[in-house]
Amino acid sequence: MHVTLANHAHVFPEEVRSWGTIEKLLELMEQCQIEKAVAFAPFPMQGVEEPNSWLYKALEGRKELIGFGVIDFSRANLADQVKQAKDYGFLGLKLHPAYQGFELLGQSARIVYKWAEELGLFLSFHTGVHHAPLKQARLMDFDEIAYDYPNLKFSMEHVGGYHFFPEALAVICNHNHQDHCNIYAGMTSVFNKTTHPMWYLDPCRIEEIVLQAGEDRLVFGLDFPYNQTPEIKEALRIIADLPLTDTAKEKLLGGNLKAVLGLS
Repeated sequence: MHVTLANHAHVFPEEVRSWGTIEKLLELMEQCQIEKAVAFAPFPMQGVEEPNSWLYKALEGRKELIGFGVIDFSRANLADQVKQAKDYGFLGLKLHPAYQGFELLGQSARIVYKWAEELGLFLSFHTGVHHAPLKQARLMDFDEIAYDYPNLKFSMEHVGGYHFFPEALAVICNHNHQDHCNIYAGMTSVFNKTTHPMWYLDPCRIEEIVLQAGEDRLVFGLDFPYNQTPEIKEALRIIADLPLTDTAKEKLLGGNLKAVLGLS
């Protein structure tokens, strides 16, 4: 299937992960008929000094890619980091509570949310089990984030995964009213129960998102480089077979993300 914009591609310098470079991502995009993709800067602990600056320079002239920054929660200048991401022209931030070790409703996180909301940056959160204390990313805490920052737009990647899907859907539905919802279901690494059993969502669950929250909530993600061309092609095959309308599939495969990022 044709993808106009995919979310959730982690990219790295050649010397850090040779299988996760921008060039490798562009090859995958060509092989999978993907026009554009969101590229995440590496997390601060992944061996890249000043990862946002690296991504900004690496994306120069790459019109196929849209940059999302990251936050180093070990530093005190959290507001400045968010402002820098905006100044770089990034359209969002990638946040991973389990991997980065911050609590969703902690003071540091709230500084990031405040400035992301003010500057109009989209947040992509990891959700679901990731071998870290679950209290760092309780699904119901996203409900409080949505209430406290009503203009903050964000995706719940993996939609809570296999274990917390009902909670994630509850949060989305709780804020899906009067044609206004800033929370999106990140359909990333949810299609293969063999490779990603903790995040797998069967077709009935995916259909349930549309039935309860509507087709405007779905956003397709790659999870590159952890998924490569075979995994993405399989995901697109599964999407093609889902009992959804063609319009819903077009929105899932780029339409919704383009709209929320102001690209359409």
